[in-house]
Amino acid sequence: MDSKRFLFVVKCKSYDINMRYRTMNSNQKSTKSLYDIFFDVCIIGGGASGLAAAISVMEKNPTLSVCIIEKKDEIGKKILATGNGRCNITNSSCTELELVKAFLYNSGIVLEEEEEGRIYPKSGQAASVVELLKWKAKKLNVAMFTNCHVFRIMKNEEEGFDVHIDCANEKVFIPCTKVLLSCGGKSGPQFGTTGDGYGMVRALGHTVSKIHPVLMPIECEGIKASLKGIRAKGKVALLKEEQIIAEEFGEIQFTEDGLSGICMFNLSRYIKLDENSDVTLSGGFRQYSIEIDFLPQMEENEVIEFLKERRFFMASMPAELYLASIVNMRLGEEIMEEVLNNKNCTIGNITYEGIEEIAMLLKSSRFVVTGAKGWKEAQCTGGGILLDEINLETMESKLAKGLYVAGELLDYDGPCGGFNLHHAWLTGIKAGRSIAKAMAQNKVMGE
Repeated sequence: MDSKRFLFVVKCKSYDINMRYRTMNSNQKSTKSLYDIFFDVCIIGGGASGLAAAISVMEKNPTLSVCIIEKKDEIGKKILATGNGRCNITNSSCTELELVKAFLYNSGIVLEEEEEGRIYPKSGQAASVVELLKWKAKKLNVAMFTNCHVFRIMKNEEEGFDVHIDCANEKVFIPCTKVLLSCGGKSGPQFGTTGDGYGMVRALGHTVSKIHPVLMPIECEGIKASLKGIRAKGKVALLKEEQIIAEEFGEIQFTEDGLSGICMFNLSRYIKLDENSDVTLSGGFRQYSIEIDFLPQMEENEVIEFLKERRFFMASMPAELYLASIVNMRLGEEIMEEVLNNKNCTIGNITYEGIEEIAMLLKSSRFVVTGAKGWKEAQCTGGGILLDEINLETMESKLAKGLYVAGELLDYDGPCGGFNLHHAWLTGIKAGRSIAKAMAQNKVMGE
């Protein structure tokens, strides 16, 4: 027996699972069956939605055999990076929140709500979430295979599926009754999400809308190197051809080539290029611009009057201190230098026209968008499998019976704050429960 395949089979049989076997069809010659090992349910992808689904299946129907097949060397690797390692697990504004919270609580995860409804594990550690979910899955006898790349899913003659795997350079397949695709989109390819699932669902008849990276920093023209590292709060607007299409409030971070922070991540969801647009021309990124209001609580005329009064009683002070305590000091100094171009000027020398220009920069600093960070820095994928091709209560495909989809593969993307991870938990739970129910009904009908 080939040593690599032997190790895979031993690994599989090391789980105390309700193993199934079947007779191999003589027509299946492209790859070898995994020694006729058969699972009731194969879950492709061991992220949030895959773990939630596996646990939910076995909680509802513990007689089933379930496996998770993960491309990377660890289950839950992408969860570890969420919330800067703290795991922004959900949000108090999410729909069906109690369902997700109950699932997490029953998995041993204690939650704590922070500002803007963001909910984290009380430990503030994503690793604790992963370990608890892995432990529960193992306790429920879910088989978990890592370093295994699924490259094809095919319907078989027994109204099930053959899941074709490349494991240690050995191509094998696992037959199963139900398949859940939870292998993620294309964001964060370093975590194994390289868009493999899109080709698999297309082969099974599904439509995938144009995908694009979202929740990422935005590259802009006109960001001075001296601004790098500055953080400021304000209102940020994304404009397309001079029309505001989205606005955000919060912290803005200046980088060496653009703008970052939660505000920018959320606005990046609305930057969409035409299929054939040239990203360097007006039909591409440059049709968008970012406008920042550093003093959203004041109208521009109020800012002007405020600055005029300030000029009066601060007349003898150096101009570089004019905006001190109003905005970040370095940012204020840059604004003053741009308007006055004279470091030796005093506040009393600032003209009325200068005050108007300063007020304009405080209320509507404009930067042309030149690009956006790609898949590696994106936190989510925009676009995906069309939702009207999926039963959103069961997460089963309307086009391929027995195929289920959960998580980022679907045409859904939410803002920062726990919404996307919530969507992964929720769709995984729904898929797992409906798979368990369907398998129980099949058993009754077969008796």
